[in-house]
Amino acid sequence: MDPANFTELKRSLSEERLAVYGRDPQTVMARYAWNTALCESLYTSLQFAEITLRNAIHATLTQRANSPAWYDTLALTHWQGEKVLEAKQALSQAGKSLVPGKVVAELNFGFWTGFFNRHHTHTGLAACILKHCFPAAPRNQRVIHQMDQRWKRIRDLRNRVFHHERIIHWTDLPSQHAAIMEIISWMEPAMDLYAKTIDRFPVVHGRGTAPWLPTSASVAQDSETITITDTVVNASSGIDTPFGHRYGGDVFSLDAGHLAALMDGKILMLDVQSEYIAYLQLAESAKLEKAIKANLRGLGYGG
Repeated sequence: MDPANFTELKRSLSEERLAVYGRDPQTVMARYAWNTALCESLYTSLQFAEITLRNAIHATLTQRANSPAWYDTLALTHWQGEKVLEAKQALSQAGKSLVPGKVVAELNFGFWTGFFNRHHTHTGLAACILKHCFPAAPRNQRVIHQMDQRWKRIRDLRNRVFHHERIIHWTDLPSQHAAIMEIISWMEPAMDLYAKTIDRFPVVHGRGTAPWLPTSASVAQDSETITITDTVVNASSGIDTPFGHRYGGDVFSLDAGHLAALMDGKILMLDVQSEYIAYLQLAESAKLEKAIKANLRGLGYGG
């Protein structure tokens, strides 16, 4: 990575956006490229989930209302009614006809996931949709609250992907992807089969940053991932850390038992803000080992 090129890239992509990927230019751009590739690879499953849900609900409510313009007669929430009005206005301004197919296509993802709520439990639309739109779902999964949580999770990932946000730090991406593919299979097995034939997420996720790093570069870490400090810096307060802009600021205190475990070759697993996992391992250094043993003796732990 030419330093001049990296400077230009920071201007184009914004320094703040790139700061979360590290400090070393090669590693930063490799992680950024991997993040872009992951977002691209998730487009297939996210697109098919959204389109299949939309068309399944449209078919189900068309039958229920005995009209493809069901959105004009069925009891929607006030917010959904406003979205229908906005869709019609957008079509009219574009000089397009207000046929049901065009209105339905104009409605956003949030409109469709908005059927899994308490309002539609009372209108009966939620039960109708659960029954007819997810024919292959296990009975214990056709529950309004569980379905609502599933689609909220999918929508959150979709919005992050479509707005080019960082997702490589999410350790549960494989399980999120699997959940999307599963819900597609509940709606339409043929679509599930088709999605699997072109889905590239498992391969892209499994390769990590390796395809975007020079062969001589280390895939594992930047050269500076650990630093010694006298104070805790919380980047959410607007102060940059030695690694750039970071969130968090959790402090993990190690006791003598933790230190002894490290001395025994164990690895400490740290749960950071219930979202990230960090591992702490003792470096193989005779001097460091001697110093820690001395500290342990001072604490009265071991001989």
